[in-house]
Amino acid sequence: MVSSVLFQPLLSALITLAAFFVMIWPGYALLHLLGHGRHRWPAALFAGPAVTLAIWIITLSGAAWASIPLQSLFGPIWMATLLLAIMGLALRISVNRRVAFLAEKAPREWLWLWAVAAALPLLIMPATLRYGLGDFVNSTYSDPWSYVMVADYLSAVARGTEGGLSAVHQYAAHLMNVRNASSAILAYLSFGLGNVAADQAMALFCLLLLFANVCALIGFARTVFGCARPALCLAVLAGLGWPANIVFAGNFDQLLLLPLLPLIAALAFRAGAGISLPRASALIGLLGAAALYAYVELAFLALLVAMAFFVAGGLRLRLLVSRTVVLCCIAVPIFLILTWPGLGALMAVLKGQYSATVGAERPGEGYFAGLLAVRRLPDSLWALGGEYGQTRWIVLPWLLGLLLCAVTVVGAWIERRRWLAVLASAGVAIVFLHFAFREHYSYAAYKILSVNFWLIGFFTVAGGIWLARQAPPKLAQHLPAAAAIAALLLATVADRTVVQTNVLAYKRNMVQQQAYREAQTIGAMVKDFPTLLSVRDDLANQWAVFYLSRISLLISPYRIYMAQVHVMPFMERARPVDPAAIRYIVTDRSDAIRAPVSGARRIWDGEAYSLWEINDAAWIVVTDVVNPNGMEPAGIWLGGGQADFVIVSGRAGPATFAATIQPGPRAAPGASRFEATVDDNNNVRKVEWPPGNIEFPVSLQAGRNRIGIRVDAPLSGASPANGDQRPMILRMMNYNVSRDIRPTG
Repeated sequence: MVSSVLFQPLLSALITLAAFFVMIWPGYALLHLLGHGRHRWPAALFAGPAVTLAIWIITLSGAAWASIPLQSLFGPIWMATLLLAIMGLALRISVNRRVAFLAEKAPREWLWLWAVAAALPLLIMPATLRYGLGDFVNSTYSDPWSYVMVADYLSAVARGTEGGLSAVHQYAAHLMNVRNASSAILAYLSFGLGNVAADQAMALFCLLLLFANVCALIGFARTVFGCARPALCLAVLAGLGWPANIVFAGNFDQLLLLPLLPLIAALAFRAGAGISLPRASALIGLLGAAALYAYVELAFLALLVAMAFFVAGGLRLRLLVSRTVVLCCIAVPIFLILTWPGLGALMAVLKGQYSATVGAERPGEGYFAGLLAVRRLPDSLWALGGEYGQTRWIVLPWLLGLLLCAVTVVGAWIERRRWLAVLASAGVAIVFLHFAFREHYSYAAYKILSVNFWLIGFFTVAGGIWLARQAPPKLAQHLPAAAAIAALLLATVADRTVVQTNVLAYKRNMVQQQAYREAQTIGAMVKDFPTLLSVRDDLANQWAVFYLSRISLLISPYRIYMAQVHVMPFMERARPVDPAAIRYIVTDRSDAIRAPVSGARRIWDGEAYSLWEINDAAWIVVTDVVNPNGMEPAGIWLGGGQADFVIVSGRAGPATFAATIQPGPRAAPGASRFEATVDDNNNVRKVEWPPGNIEFPVSLQAGRNRIGIRVDAPLSGASPANGDQRPMILRMMNYNVSRDIRPTG
């Protein structure tokens, strides 16, 4: 019942707004109890969502690191969350009349701030208002799939369990020693939504994080600048562009870190000013622990950047040292105690990720390639479209980005008394430039920029405030500062909306996701019978593994993350499936790419998948072709290396490999026969084939088999006119393997 509600746009919008409201109060209750209530800190309500998030991170991720199956804790944690929410709401109502009187002086400003906090997440994820929460259509990358796989694993089994598990849990087991906070919260939210599948909680997860981030930005700006309008500006500048790109890339851990940083900076600012120093230090320790759990690789640099606001200009050295000692004596022990369950493993993750960034194969290579182009820096830095390398240069976003850069430089000069914050921003710039223009690693540059963009936005707002005050009176009469700022913000919002519309095909993504979810229909049809999953399309393959997680699956081929060299040994240790017991086969729906099947009949077709029922115990499926020249729907090109045909058979015995071959552009002109080497399960032999239809016998084992074919003819002829440099000697089409044995012609 709840699952169907998540696909209703109106009900989904109401659930989202209700979740936003509830998220404020557990964190506010803790803030109030630690002396940071609304009567002492006007921005406390806006800090509430990020503190709630920190509570969830520490509780759930800490339990996961302690190897506690999370499903045993979801009920108590939800009860505690609701009790804290009620307590926070009651504490806010009980605040004295003076606070209520002061708040009434600017009701419109507060209303605008809350409206922006609620609207920006929905502006980033507008498909919620059209398709509901059930489909996550902002990203088609594989990272979200990986997060939901780990969420299912952490819910059902103790972290560290490995071997003999389902395919879903066996895959997730290889991630047992990496950061897990996002997956733990995904599992927690899916339980709270009525124990739905974790993939149906992804949209709400992102919306809550985006809401917490905008609120934290408002709370930070409201604390540092002391008024509402700068908070509104920072929320739009830093809460829209790069967070939207993070959602698009499916980097949930990175998104989880964002709300914590501006809130830590706000508390550091208060602690540096001597306001509730011990209590602020305790909160900084808690939020720092949550940041480490969320994204250990970026947390250390990001925490140092946020803590730069602890040092205020003009503060005496002796007083600074004494306050620093108090801060460290309180925050550091809290930080160490709260992170203790996973601290050792997280440090190993930090070391491993650093090694990956300097290695030959770097994760995320090619993401946001526009950051590497100097001429696109103005519009790419501000996430105005230039960060997407394939987008064309447009003058208006570029000029808007250049204007914002100039205002930021002015702000850094105006705020130079905050010398440590200026140095922190310079450090961020140096690291960004290093990765962008020395290492040419756009993914690392994007990470550094997006996580610390709230600081850049702070200097932009500071520069804008100063410039507005310096405007000549005559100019101010014709163009009020408020109108100019509003126009700038509206231009930023409009440009970002256009960028997302051009980059994201919401309807196509929704249709695609619904097509993948039809694997659940297949699950109901096959019931408990062992099944061969032979889906070649990358995304369809991985989502079928997730949606068919309750079925005994023999998976061939593995795709994307499951096909990585270090992951495949984990997958091979999944719960074994006897090939003779398999009764159904799942393939791609498209006949152009689907695996050739022998010994089964197709009984169901969907949009993405076909279901086959085995009617011959000697069934055979050519599940994959691992070819150095790639695999194309119309056929494969042989030459230059061995092509391996992966074949799954129900039982051992002889079979026939049949195909059609024709000479390619790099074959010797006029050649009538072609020499090749066939490796039939380590039985290597030489063969000669004429162009046309060929057949040769193979010997199969029950289960997976690998038949290798290497063309021995030398390269000849010129490259095709299209410039394709592959060694295309022979084209093989209509290949299949069957039990009908016929002699080779």
